[in-house]
Formats: sequence, C-alpha cells, structure tokens
Amino acid sequence: MAEMNEMRRDGTDSVPDWSRREYDLHEWMDGPCTYEEYARGALDLERVNRLTLGYRPALRFLERMLGRVGPGHGPLHVVDVGCGHGDGLRQIYRWAARKKIPLRLTGVDINPYAARLAQECDRRAGVPAASIAWITANAFEVDSVAPVDVAMSSLFTHHLSDAAIVDLLRWNEATARAGWLVNDLRRSERAAMGFKWLTRVARSCAMVKHDGAISFRRALTMDEWRQRCAQAGVAASVVDVGLGRLCVERMQAGLLRTV
Repeated sequence: MAEMNEMRRDGTDSVPDWSRREYDLHEWMDGPCTYEEYARGALDLERVNRLTLGYRPALRFLERMLGRVGPGHGPLHVVDVGCGHGDGLRQIYRWAARKKIPLRLTGVDINPYAARLAQECDRRAGVPAASIAWITANAFEVDSVAPVDVAMSSLFTHHLSDAAIVDLLRWNEATARAGWLVNDLRRSERAAMGFKWLTRVARSCAMVKHDGAISFRRALTMDEWRQRCAQAGVAASVVDVGLGRLCVERMQAGLLRTV
C-alpha cells in the first residue's frame, strides 16, 4: 500500500505524455533510503543492464578510442561520472585485463552509498583494491580526477535537469582530452513497455520497476539531445544503439598525451 501511495504522489499511475520530458518525477533511489535498499536496487539494475547489453556501447567506444592511440602514449585515464556502484567500470576493468590494455579507472558519484557498495562488489569480484578509484563527490568540483582522457556516464543524465545536462556536456568537452561518451535511455513508450516486460520476467525488485518506469519519462529524445548539444556548443554524434538506449559521443581531434 505504501508503494502504491508513493507511486500516486509521483504521478506514475497517470497516462504518460511521451511528447515531453517529465524531469520532475521522483525516483526512489534518488531519495532517502537505507543502504540495504540502495544495494538491492543497484544490484538488480546491474542484472537488467547485463540482459540488455548495456555495457557494450562503452566497450565499443573504448575500442575505437584505443585504435587512435599509437605508440608512446601512456594508459588512458577513464572517469565514470555518476558511476553508481561501479558495474560499468568493473566491466571495463575485466575487458582491459583480458586484452592486457593498461587503463587508469576512476568512478565518481555524489551518493555516499555508491563507493561503499562499489568496494564491496570489487572484493566479491576479485578486483584488486587499487585497480579502480572510487570518489564520493560532485565530479564537476573534484580536482583530483584530473587529468582526464575519457569521460563516460551511463544511465546518469536522465537524473539531471536540462541546464545540468548542458553543464555536463561542456564539462566533458573541456575536461576529457581524448573524448567522451554519454550512454542513457531514449524516451520512448515502446522502450518503456519493453523494460516493464523485462523486469516482470526477471522478477526485479519494486525499486527497479518503479525507477525504470520513471527513468524513461525523464529521459531525452535524440532531437532533444541534439538541442542540448547545440546549447552547449558541442559538435557530438547522437546515435540510437537499440534496446531503448542512445549514445552521445565525441572524440577530440587533438593528440593524446605522450609518456
């Protein structure tokens, strides 16, 4: 009953207007919750990400990025903004370890639960403690992450206002010396219905079901992303990668640093 009342306050039982972004809707994971509730939701969402191939865009982007890097360049510093409990960076770590690619990996998230759960998941997965740095902070205000070669974010920007999205794009452009990638949901009724079906089949927890439905309504369309890029003065590519996701990406024209 409490969950139903919460959904009514959020407006999630109303008929969605897919023609506009409904940023003001509330996601449970963004509000007050216990660490146990946060962890259950984050780990459940990780399972959904695996089923929907949610990590593939970042790995493909890095493959293309590394193809531009010739001899004499040091390990790329990859920073994941809004990293959550770090499932994306762990995927990158495993991928790089298999291919023997040296990378420096840093995850930044403002939620204090994120780093705690990320470190616990690292230990369970056998990831050496020094392999990924976890920082609890606003990425825009942390000098210790610099220098940054590649900036990434996944399932993060729909949590931001339109103005904050423009700020993120400008920060990416000014900070990431090799390039940057935004991987997020695409607002679509069809995609939202597919997600709803998947979470039922996967028996996802109430938080993932609720927040997933809200996330699609808070997400941007491809045209809206092009508008945000224009506002930020950024010439980026906006690509539909399928399964209800899109990517906004840019590879910088300049050379990467040499050792």
